[in-house]
Amino acid sequence: MNYIKILFFPLLTFTYCGELFGNITPGKKWIDSDLDSVMEASSQNDPFAQGFLSLVYVHGDKSVKIDYDKAYKLAMLSSESNHWLGHFALGFLYRNEPIGPDLLKVRELYLKAFQDSDGTLIKLAARKDPVASYVLGEIFTSDKLRPEVLPDLKLAYRHYEISSSLGYAPSSVQVALFKIYNLLESDGIILDVKEEGIQILNLAVQKNLPSAHHYLGRAYFEGDVFKKDYKMALVHFQAAADKGYGEAQLILADFYSKGLTGTPKLDLAQRYANLALKTNYAKAKKKLDELEALQKSSVDLIPNVPVTNVQESQELAANEALIPEPTLPVSSAKINQDNFNSALLPSPYEARKEMGKPTQNPPIPLDKRNVKNESISSTTDSKVIEMAKNFYWGRSVERNYPKAYQLFLKSANAGNAESSRYLGLIFLSGNGVSKDLKESIKWFQRASSLGDDMATKHLKKLKILSNN
Repeated sequence: MNYIKILFFPLLTFTYCGELFGNITPGKKWIDSDLDSVMEASSQNDPFAQGFLSLVYVHGDKSVKIDYDKAYKLAMLSSESNHWLGHFALGFLYRNEPIGPDLLKVRELYLKAFQDSDGTLIKLAARKDPVASYVLGEIFTSDKLRPEVLPDLKLAYRHYEISSSLGYAPSSVQVALFKIYNLLESDGIILDVKEEGIQILNLAVQKNLPSAHHYLGRAYFEGDVFKKDYKMALVHFQAAADKGYGEAQLILADFYSKGLTGTPKLDLAQRYANLALKTNYAKAKKKLDELEALQKSSVDLIPNVPVTNVQESQELAANEALIPEPTLPVSSAKINQDNFNSALLPSPYEARKEMGKPTQNPPIPLDKRNVKNESISSTTDSKVIEMAKNFYWGRSVERNYPKAYQLFLKSANAGNAESSRYLGLIFLSGNGVSKDLKESIKWFQRASSLGDDMATKHLKKLKILSNN
């Protein structure tokens, strides 16, 4: 008996010391726990467990099916306890359908998480808690916390990497995306680590994470890392879609309607488009309308009738941008018009912009349009800027980028640095105007020359100053 006590006491002491000195953090505890344990703790009103379980249902982690309703209820419970993870999880949900999108709500909740009065999020991240590190990674890749600031990708990657190394699968997917899409650099040189990214995705696939399946499916579809394989792409898109991943469901609708693996199946295409209605209503409704029209008018593309020319079908899919390009940040080492598509790293769960075919008639630049000046000549410059910000952010008024643009332009032409910076952001993001990197740089440079430090930081991040 004494012998047993002698053996047991050091074990108990070690466990206690591990908790005391940070070897065991709450995030690591729940990552390593089975689903039943997390659910039990959540039912006992543990706010960390509730927030973590919310993310489990968001990501389809621990082999559960994605369920935004459950995720929302759990995030609300945690947030109502004023827990940073609940605030983050709720903000995360407000980014996209079916809970959002609501940019103001996202910003409010992310700030609550980040500015926790006890600094718990930062303290846990310092102790290398994998969930806290993941949250900071998401915040630093997002423009939702401070939309006027460019994402800090280097810092974000460090947090994702820590989280991934400690076993958090959603972070592993993000690390993989950094590698696959060449977002890593050393001494100004872009690192070609695509194959490493694929290996990491494969590990996340073993945990049956829907986003991992989705991005591995994309890799097979695009053929950038290894040979194109539509059948393998279909396998992974199917796995992601069956676990509730909306984007994969829409892709499957195209796969089956166009017969990319041999035989068009409109019934399956409609099924997956209907499943996608909840997470991406507009795109799914458009797809269902297309399928309905196709079913009524087409004789060739009906269920169980082989496609006569599979190659033609594949080319058609490529022309119609079957799979939208990921919304990636501008790589600071490769800035040009070709890679200037967006300013954000895609979270696998981030809503994507419709890429589609390029329009035959591109939008007319706002400075060429005949837009009314809303009688701003009588207002002071500070009032003009405030009005512009209100329209830009949708504060107290409906968001209106064209009006914001006109107001910022008037103020910037009068020599205001802040308005010049906002014009740089407008042309960088393409909010209300056609994206134009040169125009963005011009306005950032003007703002910087007028003493705007934030514009100077933007230029440095884009490596414009060093290249000019």
